[in-house]
Amino acid sequence: MVGRVVLGLAGVSPEIPVQSGFTPYRLTYWSETNGAPVLVSALVSVPNGKPPRGLVLWMHGTNPARSASISSPSLQEGVAVSAAFTGGGYALIAPDLIGLGVSHSPQAYLYNPSTLSVTLDLLEIVASGLGGRLPADVGEVFIAGFSQGGHDAAVIQRALESAEHPSMRVRATAAIAGAYDLAGISIPFALKGRSEGSSTYLGLAAQSWATYYGHPLETLMTAPATKLVREALDGSQGANVLKLLPRDPREMFRSDFLDAQAKGGNHWFLEAARANEAWNWTPKAPFRAYFGTRDVDVSPQESIVFAETSARRGGNATAVAVGPFDHGQSVLHAVPLIRKWFDELGATA
Repeated sequence: MVGRVVLGLAGVSPEIPVQSGFTPYRLTYWSETNGAPVLVSALVSVPNGKPPRGLVLWMHGTNPARSASISSPSLQEGVAVSAAFTGGGYALIAPDLIGLGVSHSPQAYLYNPSTLSVTLDLLEIVASGLGGRLPADVGEVFIAGFSQGGHDAAVIQRALESAEHPSMRVRATAAIAGAYDLAGISIPFALKGRSEGSSTYLGLAAQSWATYYGHPLETLMTAPATKLVREALDGSQGANVLKLLPRDPREMFRSDFLDAQAKGGNHWFLEAARANEAWNWTPKAPFRAYFGTRDVDVSPQESIVFAETSARRGGNATAVAVGPFDHGQSVLHAVPLIRKWFDELGATA
């Protein structure tokens, strides 16, 4: 009953079957980024009263506010997602990643090396049973994610499927409104400024790649924008970020970068985007890329092109349009479809 109420309040379809409540935990653990040890955190939600039927790894969407980290679950993401999956008997794990939760470093936003190390370390811990809270013989994982998390879900499946000795086998992946081709689609689309969040997305990527690749942010952004991004995206501003950053994202960038981007030239920011892509691979386990056709935050072409490119290579990927919905609405309509799909796959395992 509580799970149904939670889903209703969050705007998720009440048609999702809910058989049990859940208990959430914040897990803290050590990982590393660029060879340096980092203390990070994650949400772990387990169904009440019975052993989990399976494991879901959820990768969160873009979040500039540390107070809303998924391990301090808000109704809109951590609580609702837990109810949607643990209500069906799954255990759910969701890493905060660097810069959120207990980590006060700059976000390692769309920086694949950090995303992988933090997430794969979490999977290793879960595979050992998490102190008796989970079975120690978990051998496979369902992966899901939204927006930034859709990108991260693809990166994680690729890594697990290419590893010689993966910590877990991927059963299936469901990504919602994922950004896959960062240089070819994501950055040009965001620079159009169709969404009020475009400056936030670009600012987070700029700060992340400048920090973790060792580039001066001043070589990408104007001096006022450099100062503004560092202040606005330090994790403390929350919803104020939209008021602090310019509505037109192009105002943040130096003319030499904008010229390079428009003419296909070279710039470290574009090189970093190419290095952190999530589309240039061939999924083995089934991968569904869900999207809303009215999304102005992440282009629907991201999902369509990724699936078409994968299919031409013989990959197991499909693009799924959930309807005429925007970015936030797409996740509300996709999650019930994903839960149903995971249930069907689990029944045939």
